[in-house]
Amino acid sequence: MTDISLYERAHRNRQEQASGVALGRIIDVDSKKRLCTVVTMMGAGSMNDQVLSNCMWLGSDANPEGDESGCIPRRGTMGLVFFVDGATFFWGAFNALGIEGSAEIPGSTTNLVEGDKITSTLSGNRIAVKRSGLLELFSSDTLKLNMFRTNQGTYKLQGICGEYELNVTDGGTINWLADPNTKASLYRAEYRKDLARSFIITEEKGGVTPDIISRTYIGPALPGYPQVSTPVFTDEITIAGERTTTLSLPQIPGTPAGYKSVIGPDGSISIKAGVFQTTAIDVGASGAVAIDVNKLAQVNISEAGDIEAKGPVASMAMSAVGAIELKNAMAKATISVAGDIEISNTVGKVTISAAGEVTIDSPTKVTIKGKTGIDVASLAGPINVESKVGAISVKGKNVSIDGGLGMMPLEAVLTSPTTLSPFTGAPLMPGSMTVKVSI
Repeated sequence: MTDISLYERAHRNRQEQASGVALGRIIDVDSKKRLCTVVTMMGAGSMNDQVLSNCMWLGSDANPEGDESGCIPRRGTMGLVFFVDGATFFWGAFNALGIEGSAEIPGSTTNLVEGDKITSTLSGNRIAVKRSGLLELFSSDTLKLNMFRTNQGTYKLQGICGEYELNVTDGGTINWLADPNTKASLYRAEYRKDLARSFIITEEKGGVTPDIISRTYIGPALPGYPQVSTPVFTDEITIAGERTTTLSLPQIPGTPAGYKSVIGPDGSISIKAGVFQTTAIDVGASGAVAIDVNKLAQVNISEAGDIEAKGPVASMAMSAVGAIELKNAMAKATISVAGDIEISNTVGKVTISAAGEVTIDSPTKVTIKGKTGIDVASLAGPINVESKVGAISVKGKNVSIDGGLGMMPLEAVLTSPTTLSPFTGAPLMPGSMTVKVSI
């Protein structure tokens, strides 16, 4: 029985543990203090079968300031325990052989060569630095990040993951998400105009909605809520290929846009402009064009070239082959392809045929006025003046009728009711006109 304390240097156990090595197995870990509890074995003398509660584990680069390179050991890890003047240190973390006698870690990277370095966990997560320059970050089958230099001398970053997010200092974000349930993916990014975040651009691609695969917002950010934007510009593309571009008023969210255009997958185009979308232009896939201005005027152009214009009270139509029609509520004028012209209102009509025949049709009265003169001539046919009901009157200081038979005109001066007509012998009304008849 000795009275020397275990903590004194003269004690036999203390002398044995002044320097030595034993195998050890970790049974507990204190990650905050970087200490572990180790059970020793196969050590000499008192270094065997010890329970060391304050054993420090050694890392490849561990500094008092906290910067370190190493790993946190886990329970059951086997290694070497070093005894140094009463203090103990754990180093090692040996790999146990598998059932086939291989020391390969499950989930480790393949094709390792001399000079490669790898840090791996039991679940297969790992970081590998290869001497070829490749840096690999791997976590199960949903995350793989490779950084390497290409043959062209440039550097390439390749990432495979289920969800990605990047946050930058000015408040902008980039997020990419794959939904395994809907089999859809969504890429979303926010950009800022400046560090004050006075303007925001939000871009979404992929599965924005079941129908929309791309959407872009550009608008001012709301103070206090930088992630919420009041869009003044919106661009959407549907899964069917339709693209809609909208320019809204930021001062009045939800009001009709000042500008909106829709481009269909078939090539059709629809444009609406104005504060309340009062002007519209539609171009069909076949080339037809329709223009609507304030719901008051419309212009339609068909694929073949037919043109139709309508106003509040009048309209115009022109066919591709040359026919023209002008009309309002009271009158209409038409020109046919052959050259026929017709002008009509609610009671009368004037027509000019392609052959040159002129017809005036009036249910009341036809008036022809000329300041210097009126000539009615026919080169071959007769001239007929007929009134089925009323009388025919010819007024003038000197009215002459020339038959063109080469004879001198016969003058008859009508002065009394008893004067007879030189043609029929009937009495004529008194008057002062002179009639010249050439026979």
